[in-house]
Amino acid sequence: MTQRLRIALTTSLLITLAAAGCAHKKPVTTTTPAPSLPEGKTTYSYIFDPSNPALGLPEDVQFSRPRPTETTTLPKYPERALAAHDGPHREIVRIVIDTHGIVSQVVDSPMGQSDGGPFAGDYRRAVDEAVRTWRYQPGVLQHVVPGNDLDADGKPDYKVVTSSDLVAVYYDIRFTFEIVDGKGVVTAIP
Repeated sequence: MTQRLRIALTTSLLITLAAAGCAHKKPVTTTTPAPSLPEGKTTYSYIFDPSNPALGLPEDVQFSRPRPTETTTLPKYPERALAAHDGPHREIVRIVIDTHGIVSQVVDSPMGQSDGGPFAGDYRRAVDEAVRTWRYQPGVLQHVVPGNDLDADGKPDYKVVTSSDLVAVYYDIRFTFEIVDGKGVVTAIP
């Protein structure tokens, strides 16, 4: 390598290093993370009603319960209650599913009382808003007659549906709102 080439490369390397050393560095900043706000989560389940009229149907009538047709939207923990760290709170409602599979009514459940308190209205609104979005296949009463005895055991092996009627159906649901480890959790317990 010639002397001139060596000087040119050395000069080029020194200029590159100098430029890198003089580059504007971003200032180091420290930020304090914002305090995390409590979060809400919801689950639910149905409450068994021993006086449900579907339990006393005659033998020639079968009942098909409403089934959800889509994912249910769960209640959100009310913001004011969450910010105040209010909980636990129980909200117990009866929903009526009409013959179109829509929740047509949300009323107090005779299966238990909701908790009171300063945010009782907020909890109830959260439940009402959520369950009114729920969609179901409607309840059906099927009138049936015994089918044939194919295996000769003296009992019919199936039933034949002679007619069916769509019916409104109610369900009782208990929602429980709690704050666990700084987070709002909503569960529904039978």
